[in-house]
Amino acid sequence: MYKVSLVMGILVLTLFFNGCAKQQVNSTNLIAVEQIAKYKTNKKSATEIVAFDEKTNRIFSTNDADNTLDIIQVIYDEKTKKAKLQLLSSIDLSKFGASVQSVAVKNSKVAAAIGSTNKIKKKGKVVVFNTNAELLSQTIVGYLPDMVTFNEDGTKILVANEAEPDATFGKYKDVEGSIGIITLSNTDKEDNSKGYKEVTFSNANLLKSKDNTKVRLGKSNDKSLDLEPEYITVSENYAYITLQENNALAKVNINKATLEFVKSFGVKDYTLKSKIDIEEEGKILLKNYKGLYGLYMPDSIASYKVNNKTYLVTANEGDGRTYCSKKDINCKNPIFTDEEKISKLKLDSSLISTYQNENDLKVLTDMGDIDFDGDYDRLYAFGTRSFSIWDSNGDLIWDSLDELSILTANYMPTLFNQDKGKMDKRSGNKGIEPEALTVGKIDEKIYAFIGLERQNAIIIYNITNPYKPSFVKYIISNSEDLSPEGMTFISKENSPTKNALLLVAFEGSGSIVMYEIK
Repeated sequence: MYKVSLVMGILVLTLFFNGCAKQQVNSTNLIAVEQIAKYKTNKKSATEIVAFDEKTNRIFSTNDADNTLDIIQVIYDEKTKKAKLQLLSSIDLSKFGASVQSVAVKNSKVAAAIGSTNKIKKKGKVVVFNTNAELLSQTIVGYLPDMVTFNEDGTKILVANEAEPDATFGKYKDVEGSIGIITLSNTDKEDNSKGYKEVTFSNANLLKSKDNTKVRLGKSNDKSLDLEPEYITVSENYAYITLQENNALAKVNINKATLEFVKSFGVKDYTLKSKIDIEEEGKILLKNYKGLYGLYMPDSIASYKVNNKTYLVTANEGDGRTYCSKKDINCKNPIFTDEEKISKLKLDSSLISTYQNENDLKVLTDMGDIDFDGDYDRLYAFGTRSFSIWDSNGDLIWDSLDELSILTANYMPTLFNQDKGKMDKRSGNKGIEPEALTVGKIDEKIYAFIGLERQNAIIIYNITNPYKPSFVKYIISNSEDLSPEGMTFISKENSPTKNALLLVAFEGSGSIVMYEIK
């Protein structure tokens, strides 16, 4: 591991304030990134997750605003070298469910995860189309299928059934989370569960991390209810799943449909190694804090191989559980919450002097009372404002520590930890909020692309050596493209431009940007 400081000479930092993408390279990793096309809806949540079919050059985008799957044609003119994204058609998903959650494409098949009208009473579906929008199959899966992907040969579909609790009508109710495995050859167009197997967590083997941190459960302290799958990556015959609120990794044998383990990601130490800004006073104040730790709580996960070994990459966003009654529009009296500002907590005497003027950071309320005397001896924040690399056993290989925050302080000093254009308004929450993530190979080098949701920025790292990643480029989106939610990498072999492409779905603005990478 290594740490970047503000005075390190390896970064040549030049700031441009022209509203366009700002880019900076590390001289050892020269690549050029250029925005070449854009698709705009001007509707929030109309573009969230994107997938690409290389045979038809079509993008499939989830449109939660309209509950449709939008098909966008990539048009590229070889003579002019110009590209554009044009809406071809939309698939109305209302007859399959109430909300489209995710999409994936493989072997000319398009799989969409669709939630039901009542997420705790009725299970969701995975619906499969061909690239011409013709229905191939529909399968009833688990509760709230939140993410969908294919196995490596495209014969099976993996779905993360998150099964979030619900408090819509004033009562906290929970259902069982699971990993679903669909064998496509056994499915049909009827409304059924043919070809579907489910891996549940009722008998999960919960492993501590190397730093002895337990898998975090929730309100019921029940493995089957409190473990909530978020995102899946596949490597060979294994699926690796983030359990975001649980700060844990699950590993599933796909062919056997069995759970290998659920393991805690552990905690990040802000006392010495990493600095953090936790106060919203309008300044950049990255400091160490006594007794402060972060739970990784990754959202997105990706995988890649080096020397036949699988490595996992995570974007460590963090996420709390706050559930409100349908009548409580502003959520002033949540049915359940697991977060609170430091200023509202009773601290151990050893921490009072450190935090007497620090009021903004939200921390977990169910961790930190080490000696069980009713006060907080340690504080645990949501997420770690970093991205990490893990081995296939879920052990930490490398973490970016405070590098992403330092880079943001350098490239976006007037919008550091921004919220809707206001400086420093997310320091007390999750800061830069790394959420979107994808990995791609360019000329024998492997790169990670990390989307910072609140910063409207993308950071690129060379991760060819998983033990020593290096910063490559910081890209700030145009002011009209907000909140990168989903990203897809297209190799140059599958690209219409013959160069690698990065597709980014900006949820906040309902836009998709295509970047060309040379």
